[in-house]
Amino acid sequence: MDRPELIKRPKFGSEHRPAPDRATEFFPDFTTFHEALAAAQLGVWSWDLASDAVSWSSNLAALHGLSPSAFDGSYAGFLNIINQEDRPAVNAALQEAVQKHSGFRTRYRTATSPNSDERWIATSGTVFVEGGAARRVIGLCYDVTERANLEIELRNRVKQQEALAQLGERALVEPDLERLLNDAVSTVALTLNVDFVQILELLPGESELLLRTGYGWKSDLIGSVLTTTAPNSFARVTLDSAAPLIVKDFEAERRFEVPAYLKDHNCKSGVTVSIAGRDGRAYGILGVCTAKKRSFRRQDISFLAAIGNLLAGAIQRRQLEQRHELMIRDMRHRSGNLFSQLLALFSQTARTSKGIPDLTSKYQARVLAMANAHRLITEGGWKSIPIMELLYVVLGPYIDRVSFEGPNFDLEPDPVFHLSSALHELAGNAIKHGSLSRPKGQLELRWSVSRAQRGMTLTLDWGEKNGPPARRPRKLGFGMRLIDLVIRRQLNGEVAYSYSRKGLSVKLVVPLTHERWPSRSAQAESLARSPSLR
Repeated sequence: MDRPELIKRPKFGSEHRPAPDRATEFFPDFTTFHEALAAAQLGVWSWDLASDAVSWSSNLAALHGLSPSAFDGSYAGFLNIINQEDRPAVNAALQEAVQKHSGFRTRYRTATSPNSDERWIATSGTVFVEGGAARRVIGLCYDVTERANLEIELRNRVKQQEALAQLGERALVEPDLERLLNDAVSTVALTLNVDFVQILELLPGESELLLRTGYGWKSDLIGSVLTTTAPNSFARVTLDSAAPLIVKDFEAERRFEVPAYLKDHNCKSGVTVSIAGRDGRAYGILGVCTAKKRSFRRQDISFLAAIGNLLAGAIQRRQLEQRHELMIRDMRHRSGNLFSQLLALFSQTARTSKGIPDLTSKYQARVLAMANAHRLITEGGWKSIPIMELLYVVLGPYIDRVSFEGPNFDLEPDPVFHLSSALHELAGNAIKHGSLSRPKGQLELRWSVSRAQRGMTLTLDWGEKNGPPARRPRKLGFGMRLIDLVIRRQLNGEVAYSYSRKGLSVKLVVPLTHERWPSRSAQAESLARSPSLR
């Protein structure tokens, strides 16, 4: 039986019965043939090039997720049941086969509804020629969804592993955290093919998060949008969740109130993960959103969680590096002032001593206390300790002239180093220029802990009495700038100075949380050396 005879066969369809051929020799009737096609999940279709009509076996409608009456029998109708993104490629493959009188093989996704699972169909066949002209195209269709999904998953995993490895390498060598964060959002956007990526920084006080950087958002939102961590908020649900938070439809979400900036950008679906260290401390949130409803695969969610862990490690490492840099500069300043402090301490101790033995005993005790203060700064700056232990160690050389009033609570690792640096500078200034430079001078410390809008907050009042009048300095010395850096920038706190005839008064307000993420301004800041606070 040659090809022209095949062309003359009737179309396949529920109303046609094909002439006997080699295929039907194995089946007693046409019904059995269609049952065999259905069992093998195969469908047969035929495209008549002259009439542009397409007919197919009855099981092809179900194979494409359609009702039997949904297909109109035209070539355009056949293309319409194909996903819009795959339609040009399928049409090009068929047209090329017709022009070259060759076979074809291609696959496509069906144009299913947004809420249905993606279905992949493979089709292959050949062109039948009569008189040197193409007359008909006949092909087979079969479901390859499982195999296609497996191939896509493998490709995506390789792509994600490569992206994660490259970003991890940059995290080890890139000193600028801001640049690393920008690289991270670009990597996530391109790897997961999403419209929006956001990195939210948890601010001190843990009541708000700042949109630190992102992808796809309006440029004026970066660094300005704040979102709350109030109960049942989007951020709170994410931070409290042990697993990534998956949102299939923001419009139908009932677990939390959707932030306004997500609504303004018409976000439909998304995934968020907590950026948290190994100790469980949360630094912020990493999230993605799409402008169309989308179901995220398990490997996509795992990839996002891995990026979040990588960023947490990078943030923690940058904070430690910043502390080390500050410690080195601080210790250089301390060593420069150490001899003048020892001389001043000796002079004041001698004034109140009854003799050489008394002087020796007092001076040794005060020098030892000063050494303990230095050891606390250099060795114990990242240990949680009671505040009274910190005050006793830092102010040990002057303990007989200091009064304390306040609760003895534990300070977390972050404030210990920075607060001790500030107190050491204030004490050094007091012994050289303030109340501790006079025999009758006194120092009063009062503090309290309360819950403010930003969370738990320490308020410490430093007051000098019976010393020389305090005058506002014309130029800020290193000590005052150091206090400003560690309290305002590192701990996101507040410092207020009061100069009067009675002496210097300082109010320190410190959130009892971890410091801000390092920024370009903080990394680029350089403190000039100066011998004193004033």
